[in-house]
Amino acid sequence: MSESLSAQQLLRIRSKLETVVAEQPDSRAAESASAALQRMRSGEYGYCIECGDEISAARLAAKPDVALCVDCQALKDEEEDA
Repeated sequence: MSESLSAQQLLRIRSKLETVVAEQPDSRAAESASAALQRMRSGEYGYCIECGDEISAARLAAKPDVALCVDCQALKDEEEDA
């Protein structure tokens, strides 16, 4: 799990993710939140699923379900725009 997040930050993020899953159960947001919760349980939360680099605490705080680092997200966005 990302070393740049404090235990308190992780608790807040987990709570936000659980709220999304509970309040929007059949939505894309819930799918993304569930995946983030699974990464938390497995100790992979806070690391990019593509390259393995650590995702910044600021990025995770802003978008708790994010799975990609800024660089990998930019590459994905470029591919989608092409």
